[in-house]
Amino acid sequence: MTKRDFSPETIWDELEKFRVCFMADVSNRQIVARPMSPLVRRNENLIWFVTDRESGKTGDLADDTPVALLFQDESANCYIVVTGAVSLVDDRDRIEELWSPVMKEWFDGPDDPRIVCISFDPREADIWDGPHKIVAGLKLLVTAATGQKTDLGSHAKVQM
Repeated sequence: MTKRDFSPETIWDELEKFRVCFMADVSNRQIVARPMSPLVRRNENLIWFVTDRESGKTGDLADDTPVALLFQDESANCYIVVTGAVSLVDDRDRIEELWSPVMKEWFDGPDDPRIVCISFDPREADIWDGPHKIVAGLKLLVTAATGQKTDLGSHAKVQM
């Protein structure tokens, strides 16, 4: 694997491309992962989520709960796991700022009392980044045919 230079800025660039990730935490000694829509705020060094305060996840998340966010773009061959901590934030101004018309699928509007925010403070990211899957497939064929290993990408741990 060729080492590519990764920095916190590179990670933020990649995270801004995602519309869905999995949030994984521990509940009753079991790992639980849920699909969530990340609202990346690089200038705040935070990732925000809007959720229903009555959902199961809010009961699992106390202030400074350690979680992992898992991002996957199979077509781009990019995989990122970001670890950090979350806090529940019940702030109407923040909800208004994060509000999107798409959220009407789950909530009546930004004033819906069920809405609560989750702030995620990223601490470390693991990224695996490789060539597009068609290129990766061709490289694997070359390896199979010639026995010569090819470059299938990079992995790095980045402090956020």
